[in-house]
Amino acid sequence: MTQRQHDESKLERVIRKIKRCLALSKSSNENEAATAMRQAQALMREYRLTELDVRLSDVDEVQSEKSRVNRRPTWDRHLSGIVARVFGCRPLSYRHWCNASDRLVERALFVGVTPAPQIAMYAYETLLSKLTQARREYVAQVRSGKSRSAYSPETAGDHFAIAWVSAVHGKIHELVPRGEEDQAIEQHSNGRDLVAVESQDNSLIEQYLAGQQIGKPRKARPIELDMAAQIAGMLAGQKVKLNPGLATCGATQLQLTGA
Repeated sequence: MTQRQHDESKLERVIRKIKRCLALSKSSNENEAATAMRQAQALMREYRLTELDVRLSDVDEVQSEKSRVNRRPTWDRHLSGIVARVFGCRPLSYRHWCNASDRLVERALFVGVTPAPQIAMYAYETLLSKLTQARREYVAQVRSGKSRSAYSPETAGDHFAIAWVSAVHGKIHELVPRGEEDQAIEQHSNGRDLVAVESQDNSLIEQYLAGQQIGKPRKARPIELDMAAQIAGMLAGQKVKLNPGLATCGATQLQLTGA
């Protein structure tokens, strides 16, 4: 382990300890709460940390294992965008030199408060695999003449994929884990507490990204979509079944089934 890795590991342990102290500071036992707060403040002074630093440690970024040599197509970026909105993340495209493939590649990247980006990436990559397969099959149909299009097979496939994402958009909300606690909050706060949490998370994400260089998104050019490809994409997307599930070890994950 290098000195830098040792320092980062030590800092992570300190932050975890501070978080435990801050949690105990909300105890109904006044003496326990006061002692925990003093310990948290002492640790923050010793390591020159603020409460914002501690909160920002919950923000994480996850990049996709799937990459493209060229820029990610519109339908790919649309998919990551709607998944990110559902799970309260910021979707980005990460372009970098890949040593493994010895070339410049672009990947999807999610930034959010843990575990949101991990869940979003799981949903995105699973849906992307299904969409890629469905698009490939439709392109093959156009190429063989089984499906007609005024566009090239690849372009028709892009139009198919855009419609597929639109059809799946409404279903992705079903992926969000909804336990009894979430329902209780909605019933007793009319959603105000949930909005406050989302606002806080968005604020943390923006502060996390504030010091990073992020390029401006390109303006999407209006395109005239092939009606036949749109209909085929919508029908295929409507057949996709999304079933929420819980993984072991208390980690929330999702199970997707269907075409």
